[in-house]
Amino acid sequence: MNFIRQARGTALLLTALLSAQAVMADDSVPAVDSAPIGNTVQPLWEVGVGAIAGTVPDYPAADNYSARFVPFPYFIYRGHLFRSDENGAHLRADVRSNMELDVSGGVSFSSHSDSAGPRAGMPDLKYLLQLGPNLKITLDHPSENSSVLLQLPVRAVVSLNGLHFAYEGLVFTPDIGIQTRSLFGTKWNGSVSVGPEFASGRFQQYFYQVDPQYALPDRPAYQAHGGYFGSRLEMGIGRKLGKDFRLFIFGRIDDYSGARNEDSPLSKSTMGYSVFAGVSWAIWHSKETVSMPVAGR
Repeated sequence: MNFIRQARGTALLLTALLSAQAVMADDSVPAVDSAPIGNTVQPLWEVGVGAIAGTVPDYPAADNYSARFVPFPYFIYRGHLFRSDENGAHLRADVRSNMELDVSGGVSFSSHSDSAGPRAGMPDLKYLLQLGPNLKITLDHPSENSSVLLQLPVRAVVSLNGLHFAYEGLVFTPDIGIQTRSLFGTKWNGSVSVGPEFASGRFQQYFYQVDPQYALPDRPAYQAHGGYFGSRLEMGIGRKLGKDFRLFIFGRIDDYSGARNEDSPLSKSTMGYSVFAGVSWAIWHSKETVSMPVAGR
């Protein structure tokens, strides 16, 4: 029943944020916070349903993993100032010809503290919502269908417990990557990006601090601090299946070696991974269309 509640809760969060970031639109590539690639004509809006399934760690640097299956509705709106698309719901503004500033968000899964796990007896980890500005800089266009992007997102993080929100700190996750609409000359979209992660003390305390009341012989009290959180490599591919269906696959590798709180008794692994696959179905879409230009042009 816990798994069912988690799946339903995640679907509701995705809907509340108008987040179709798991949906690989024809004008996109499968990466969180990716920018549209290619000059294509798309419906102004579309409504559909989708589902994702995969494996994720229980929390960053955990050595336990959980399977997740999440069905969700989605809404895409491709406006000039406001967009709700494969990158989530965000406002955007062109700073220069190769720069774009937007406001975007993200969602992280909750995790229940296992009675025999490293967080036994500690509070459960809640759903985390992230929101903040992101500066996207197009560095190059290796080809007509690809772009090299530098992204500089800073986000505030809140945890969600029912209708109660609590501030959990700040994260800064710059990355550089390449995105293409024609992977190796095929109909697949593709992306790869790499970058470090930094987080405030409050955010890292959420995962790695052990207060004295939760200390055990094999889990001593620990004071977490802000700083380097880890590094990540993200890869994704996606393509259309017919007119209204899309397939997408996303993978992420995390390296926590040298992280600020690597010595925490809750930091159990220096490497982690996440893998997801999913499908979506666009049920309704507008007759009005918009042109989606190559990022940075």
